[in-house]
Amino acid sequence: MPELSRPLPPEDRLVLLPKNPGIFFIFWQFSGCRADSFRTASFSPEIELRLYYAGGKTPVSSHKVPWQAGRAYLPAPERGGNCEAALYALRNGDWERLLDSNQAAAPAAAGMAEDLACASLEFHKKALS
Repeated sequence: MPELSRPLPPEDRLVLLPKNPGIFFIFWQFSGCRADSFRTASFSPEIELRLYYAGGKTPVSSHKVPWQAGRAYLPAPERGGNCEAALYALRNGDWERLLDSNQAAAPAAAGMAEDLACASLEFHKKALS
């Protein structure tokens, strides 16, 4: 795998970024020691990313992905608000919380078509003379 040939960072990290009103982009990097734990099967090869509302830790959603993926897209909650993510790994039948992300704001999803803040291409079309 070419991604594993890069030097690994000295520390684990999990970063949450808003991509657009409906999607978060999340990426993670593991230190050499943590990556070895996955390679030697100390942890299951699948991780779980859990999205929470910030502060109250109210769960929003969870998604399972392979640990080597390094990135994923998560749907943002419809009501918007500040969110944070946590990365869990399965070891001996128990989910262990390995990483917490930064907080990121999820804008509220757009409602009806008339609420959208963009113009359609029909609006910009010029009449032929």
